[in-house]
Amino acid sequence: MNLKEARRLFFKLRSENRIDVCEDHVIGGHPERGYSMDEVVSLVKGSGRLQDTTERRFVGDRFYWRTKDLQENAVRLVVEFDEDNAGQVILVISAGERT
Repeated sequence: MNLKEARRLFFKLRSENRIDVCEDHVIGGHPERGYSMDEVVSLVKGSGRLQDTTERRFVGDRFYWRTKDLQENAVRLVVEFDEDNAGQVILVISAGERT
């Protein structure tokens, strides 16, 4: 998937609230980053920019949502697209970091 297609799909799924967070990794795997489910969803729904990943093996499969949290820290969330149990396409946040 190219970046233009990913942006279109990202904003469509976001507007439909079809967002899933890999809670085990984003929340549980990195408690030092201090994310909550509500914050991650809020960050995805806020302003930011979607970029292709810089890792060659994931180009076109994973994307970065770059934004800022309430304390103005830079945040980078890893965005992927997958299907839910009903076969519907969903937006998946699979990782995240803040600086």
